[in-house]
Amino acid sequence: MSGAAPLVSVITANYNGARHLAAAVRSVLGQTLTSLELIVADDASSDDSLAVIACAAAGDPRVRVLKAGRNGGPGAARNRALKAARGRYIAVFDSDDLMAPDRLEKLVARARVDHADIVVDNLLVFQDDGPAPWRAFLCQKAWNHPRWITLADYIEAGRMYSKQPGLGYLKPLFSAEILKGERYREDLRIGEDYDLVLRLLAKGARMRFLPDPLYRYRKHGASISHVMRREHIEQMLAADAALEAQMRQQGDQVRRAQARRRRSLETALVYDRVICALKAKDVGGALGACATDPAVWPLLAMPVAARLKRLTARAHA
Repeated sequence: MSGAAPLVSVITANYNGARHLAAAVRSVLGQTLTSLELIVADDASSDDSLAVIACAAAGDPRVRVLKAGRNGGPGAARNRALKAARGRYIAVFDSDDLMAPDRLEKLVARARVDHADIVVDNLLVFQDDGPAPWRAFLCQKAWNHPRWITLADYIEAGRMYSKQPGLGYLKPLFSAEILKGERYREDLRIGEDYDLVLRLLAKGARMRFLPDPLYRYRKHGASISHVMRREHIEQMLAADAALEAQMRQQGDQVRRAQARRRRSLETALVYDRVICALKAKDVGGALGACATDPAVWPLLAMPVAARLKRLTARAHA
C-alpha cells in the first residue's frame, strides 16, 4: 500500500455484524485524529457485511477489508489485521461499538505524555434498542482519575463473578512496538483480549487508564462476550495454565491474584455442571456438584436476584 504510514491502525474483527457495521465504520472515519487506517478483518461472514462496509466507507482509502476463506474466531481475525497494520499505534475496536469523535486523539496524547505502552479508557455502556440509560462501566471512586494498571490489578479484576468490573472488557490502544512478537491466542473464543494484555503486562508493559468514557460499548443479544459456555471456561483455564511458570516469577501479590482467578474459573465450571443438572431435572446430580465446591452456592442466587431486579424495574416503569 502506498503513502505515508498512518499514526493509528484501528483493527476490527467482524462476523455477521452487518446490523451495526455502518455506524461503527462512520465512528472511526469521523475521528478528529485523521492519520488513521481502519482494517476490518471479516471472518467469513454470511450476511451482507462487505456491502455495508463498502457503502459506509464511501470510497475512503483509509478503509481496508481482509476477507477470510473460513471462520477462525476473533483471535484469528485480529491477528490478520495486526499483520497488515502499519500504524505506530494499534487500536482495538469491535464491529458493533462506537467511539467518541476525539477518542483516538486523546488516547494517543495520553500514551505520549505518560510514555505508556497500553492506554485504555472507560466504557460508556448502552443497550441496543433498549430503554436502559447509558452508564459508565467503571464508576467506582478509584477509577475517577488517570492511573496505572498493574499486572496484579488486571488479574484481580479478571476473576469470574467478581464484584469488580473486568478490565478485560476495556478496549486498548497499543504501541506497535510492544506488540512485536505477541499475537492473540486463536484457540480462545472469549477472553482473548484479557490474555494478550496479561502477557504484555507480565513482560513489563506499562498500562495507563484514562477515566473519560470515550468508548461506546453496545450490549445486545448476539454479542459473544455475554454467552459463556463450558468450553470457553476450559479454554481460559488452559490459557492461564500456559502462563503459570511466568507468573511464578512475579511477586506474591500477582501469584495470589492468579490463584484467586484460577479458583474462580474452577468454581464457574462447577456452576455450569449444576445448571446443566438442574435443566435435566437431575436434582441429585446438582446437589452432588454443589458439594464439591461450596463457593458455588452464592452463584446460584444470581439468576433469582436478576429476575427480581427485572420484575422490580417493570413494576416501576
